[in-house]
Amino acid sequence: IIMYAVDRVYNHYYAGLTGRMQFTNLDPRSGDGSLDILNLKASDTGTYQCKVKKAPGVQSKKIQLTVLVKPARTKCSIEGSQEIGKDVTLKCVSQEGSPLLSYDWRRVSGTQNLP
Repeated sequence: IIMYAVDRVYNHYYAGLTGRMQFTNLDPRSGDGSLDILNLKASDTGTYQCKVKKAPGVQSKKIQLTVLVKPARTKCSIEGSQEIGKDVTLKCVSQEGSPLLSYDWRRVSGTQNLP
């Protein structure tokens, strides 16, 4: 996605990343090849590999980036008859979010606390 070699930065490999990735240090020759990713997107989630080459060898290391996505607007509703003795379903749906969504139901008003 970005490379530094022979005093030059090469970063035009993927159109969707152009202008969003840059070396943190303006001169990676100093030994710092850290990468800045600007304006993170969910699609930036993945495994990244840093490869350092210097004769006579190569060293590389992988790192996993997980971009956190807020849950989408939650939609809640009641299905069924709200009469004594009947069954109802309290629905709560959110279409996106990462890592995996979790749901926690609590009764916040009424005369009894639920376990």
